[in-house]
Amino acid sequence: MRFSRRSFALLFLMAALASLSIRENTVLAQPKAGPVTVSPQAPTISPAFPLGVQRGQTLELNLTGSNLNDPTTLWTSFPAKATFPTEMNNGKDAGKLKVKIEVAADAPIGFHTIRLATKNGISNARMFCVDEFPQIDEIADNKTKEKAQPVPVPGVVVGRTDAEVSDFFKFTAKPGQRLTIEVIARRLGSTLDPMIRLYDAKTMREMAGFYSDDEPGLQSDCRLTRVFPSGGEYIVELRDSRHLGGGEAFYRLRIADVPSAMAAMPVAIQRGQKASVNFAGKEVAGVAPVEVAMPADGHSVQVAPKGPGGSGWPVPVVASDIKEIVEVEPNNEIAKAQRIELPVGITGRFLDKLDLDCFVFAAKKGAKYTAVAETYEINSPAEVFLVVKDLKGAELGRSNPANTPAKLDFTAPADGDFVIVAEHLNYAHGPVEVYHLTVEPTEPDFGVTLQVDRFEAAPGGATLIPVGTISRKDYAGPIELSIQGPPGFEGTTTLTAPATPPAAPGAPPAAPIGFLPLTVKPGTAIGAYEIRVLAKATINGKAVNRQAKVTELAKAGLNGLAFPPHEMLTSVGVAVTPAPTFTLAMKLEPANVAKGTPANLTVTAKRADGFTEEIALTPYLLPANVTLAAKPIPKGANEVTFPLTAAPATVAGTYPIILRGTAKAAGKDVAFYAPPLSVVIVEPKKEEPKKVEPKKEEPKKVEPKKEEPKKVEPKKEEPKKVEPKKEEPKKKEEPKKQ
Repeated sequence: MRFSRRSFALLFLMAALASLSIRENTVLAQPKAGPVTVSPQAPTISPAFPLGVQRGQTLELNLTGSNLNDPTTLWTSFPAKATFPTEMNNGKDAGKLKVKIEVAADAPIGFHTIRLATKNGISNARMFCVDEFPQIDEIADNKTKEKAQPVPVPGVVVGRTDAEVSDFFKFTAKPGQRLTIEVIARRLGSTLDPMIRLYDAKTMREMAGFYSDDEPGLQSDCRLTRVFPSGGEYIVELRDSRHLGGGEAFYRLRIADVPSAMAAMPVAIQRGQKASVNFAGKEVAGVAPVEVAMPADGHSVQVAPKGPGGSGWPVPVVASDIKEIVEVEPNNEIAKAQRIELPVGITGRFLDKLDLDCFVFAAKKGAKYTAVAETYEINSPAEVFLVVKDLKGAELGRSNPANTPAKLDFTAPADGDFVIVAEHLNYAHGPVEVYHLTVEPTEPDFGVTLQVDRFEAAPGGATLIPVGTISRKDYAGPIELSIQGPPGFEGTTTLTAPATPPAAPGAPPAAPIGFLPLTVKPGTAIGAYEIRVLAKATINGKAVNRQAKVTELAKAGLNGLAFPPHEMLTSVGVAVTPAPTFTLAMKLEPANVAKGTPANLTVTAKRADGFTEEIALTPYLLPANVTLAAKPIPKGANEVTFPLTAAPATVAGTYPIILRGTAKAAGKDVAFYAPPLSVVIVEPKKEEPKKVEPKKEEPKKVEPKKEEPKKVEPKKEEPKKVEPKKEEPKKKEEPKKQ
């Protein structure tokens, strides 16, 4: 088909008209804001070296990473005093930092975390160990059995392994001594998948059965407990099972005469309650129970099994919101089922071959119940299969063997007693096959995740905590968020957003669905703090509390560790800093935005001395059909104004608007938030028809008419019409009478 120029011109005009028509009724899409990330000026630390400390001792810790200059505090989850030596310009280098740590003698042993705060922000969390045994650093020249590095017993070696090589260590065992040789690596977030093998130091031959790799319940770490009847010198080979290594292939090798526990019994304690904790494991015979009190605001407690030679590595006991009990044997048949009152958490174990654990509970007809059995989450190798039966043994439901953790949903067909039967999916048994079973009425629920786990603000200032997702189960109501932590912090907000749909595989992270303001009270000391975010809702008249999670952030910071320590899953770091590089404030004119009529948003920057760079602005939480033509604050300027427009399709209401400013300061990226601005969208004013009032008629003035002289025009004489005369017929003359 051929077109003339006139045809093209006509088509172009038609397209332009169509475009104008569309624009009149549609708001162009606002460019979507991406996920909120950590402030670029915040420090980031690599794995600390060494990876731990003996309690009661002083340690010089070497940190590496980025933005480490101008440190203010090293935050630790254990009692310690940290200082920054000033020699050699320490504290001026952005890439490395020395920290002196004095650890309290009563610091609890186990897994802990550290964060570094600077004048610009707070770092990611890194795991750190506190131990009761002395530690030494690995030497470089220990790559053969002949050059094995001597290790005291008890003792700890802190090291890092290289690819394609092994590290060798030599120790002495007394005759008849039982020793536990353990590698803590993957559980610390290391990339190392360790294995150990023992040799006789005299013959240099491998000792049969003295080998460990992927010990169940240790997330691929290894542990070996053996008795050495004759005593003597022995050599430990330690390497990556895949022959890998490198910068983050770090480890702690622990050798001591200590118990080897895998889990606590019970694994959970109700908040504000006490319990006597025993231990599950291969080598815990004769270990005394430990009395544990769970704080009312607790998250977890680490409990160490104690033996004649010292403490074994601790196991976690997590905080629970419901009553917690321990399975009581015999309960391996319905007639001997253990009676439970719901809701309840139960710590059980498949100790004997073909062990079944039966629990009987009273149910109401039509009521729904849920049973969940966790194992990997509590560092147990067990896999559980659940079945619900009536008292006659008829099966009414079962868990899906393909799902982890095992879960069973059940609706009672009648009033009466029913039995939950737990058995090992693979028919395994033994002292480490532990599980934690919760059985409770099925209730509506929700969950909240945060998009970032570290923030900074000055005293008297504020920042914003972005909410990443909300999960909802049969509950669509409001969720109130608030700050839990030291007295210097506060903030609340309410979320009404629907459940966040699952992200498509490979899809980039979405923008936040909401923000929680975090305010730092004036007078709060400069330094590092830990807070948590509490999510609350009232469901069916009952208060339900959940802590916002940062699980995926914790996993990512530990090289994908599947099950980080429980307390890390809700931990949020805050740095209280000096005055920031700039602050932002927003003002809208007019305050109420009428649909279809642009309003002017003015953003004002307060700059630190010497800072003049351009400040880019990114909006968040714009409601549907609202656009903001954001522009940067120019270099050297303190203010910018641009339009905010609500299209006719916008739903009227009040909405918070968030702006994040980013800039370059001294060659580095910095970012800060403006306090939220509430924008009120209103309907446009309707123009009322004008009232037409009747006009009052004024009496007309009658002016005398001026008589103009009449013009006399001569009459025109019309010619007379001459009618032809009609001749009357002549009368016949009558004859005269004679």
